[in-house]
Amino acid sequence: MTSWRKLLFLFLVLETTPQMGFALSEEKEIKQGAAEHQKIVGRFGVYKNPALQEYVAKVGNRIAAQSSRPELKYYFTVLNDDMINAFALPGGFVYITRGMLVHMNSESELAAVLGHEIAHITEKHGLRRKSRSKVQDIVSVGAAILTGQPGIVELGQVLGGVLITGYSREFELEADQVGASYMAKAGYSPEAMLKTIEILKNKDRIEIEQARLEKRPPQVYHGFLSSHPDHDTRYGEAIRESNQLLLDYDEFIRTDEFLEQLNGLAYGPSRQSGVVRNTRFYHPRLGVMFAFPEGWRQEQAPRGVQFVSQTGDASFFLTTSKLYKGATPEKFVSERMNYVLREGRNLTIGGMPAFLGIAERVDSPFGRRPVRLAVVFDLRRRIAYIMQGSGKFDLSKVADDKRFISIIFSFGKMARDDFTIARVPKVQVVRAEQGTTMEQLAAQSPISNYALDKLRVINGLYPNGQPEPGQLLKVID
Repeated sequence: MTSWRKLLFLFLVLETTPQMGFALSEEKEIKQGAAEHQKIVGRFGVYKNPALQEYVAKVGNRIAAQSSRPELKYYFTVLNDDMINAFALPGGFVYITRGMLVHMNSESELAAVLGHEIAHITEKHGLRRKSRSKVQDIVSVGAAILTGQPGIVELGQVLGGVLITGYSREFELEADQVGASYMAKAGYSPEAMLKTIEILKNKDRIEIEQARLEKRPPQVYHGFLSSHPDHDTRYGEAIRESNQLLLDYDEFIRTDEFLEQLNGLAYGPSRQSGVVRNTRFYHPRLGVMFAFPEGWRQEQAPRGVQFVSQTGDASFFLTTSKLYKGATPEKFVSERMNYVLREGRNLTIGGMPAFLGIAERVDSPFGRRPVRLAVVFDLRRRIAYIMQGSGKFDLSKVADDKRFISIIFSFGKMARDDFTIARVPKVQVVRAEQGTTMEQLAAQSPISNYALDKLRVINGLYPNGQPEPGQLLKVID
């Protein structure tokens, strides 16, 4: 028996012994996890689909029952966020985003993600990493499958300064191996882990190509993917050998049942974070909109909306604040924001009282920089809209000032027709007919950039696959 076979045999036959040396009691572990859970759901929100939540919990609990800590109560939550991520908190709290679900095509792939997450909990990787890094007074949280998007930094801020990054290669492979054993004992083939990794790597390949064409740095993921190179034969053999050790498993693939659960799933940013259509940004919840320059893209940012230029050298940020009694836009800037102004004037933007100016060196995505600033007052709703534009190389002047000014003066309230335009796209599950091609589906899709590649990725058909007649497909409508 090979060393890998021996190792996996131990995972499959023996109960995994909880890690020693981490004195935190289970009661305290659960209490800390529960406290952070409230922060997470408060920031991202729970996706409002009880049937889908119940389905994910059913699959997760099926796997957890085969874990080394079956007595622990597990909580599975689908987060209302389009970033591709899944992670776990100590104490039994497991999260998966709807953005991750969109990229999966079977129950077995869902089981792969959840099994990996449950393994992080049972092996106490969060606590072990906390011990290694000597982080004080925080619960160390691990992003189990994918991390590295700008939204991860935001989550870290929510969690009291915890930076959610990928675990070490050691911990990730351990979670794979342990998670594979849990999957197998629950009736799922661990081969699904390999399929899931390939789908998510393909997502990265699209981003890299898009970044190359747009002449900007790619926003690829770290953590899980960096721990699994394309030609990691050791990892592949480990997973495949786990299959060979099992004599009786049902291999719950359940493609149709899984896809039916995704029918109607929101695609892309939620109404809460805004919707992009061509070169316009709509925020239906606030009822405001603005236009941005061609080639700019939205990025996740803490407590606001951020757009960056094609090269990544300029950034435009929008956030909100409550108005205080007696405030004017100019007083708000000087008293509430405490900015030192180089210039400024009162005016009207979008039919609302506003202040436009340039503030001396203030915090920006690029450090302390001069910023183009606008504050717009919605007196009816008692909201101040704060807009800031800054550049990477803006040490004394604002190089992209003309574009910032253009964005600011396009700001205004949404009209009735705008709410129809800003409808959040949905996943629709359809059955391919004879002659259906991915090119046809892409041409009908509201996805603005790289629709063909993105549709192929979410359907497991990248880079050039075509659907078989009768095959269930995810399209965006």
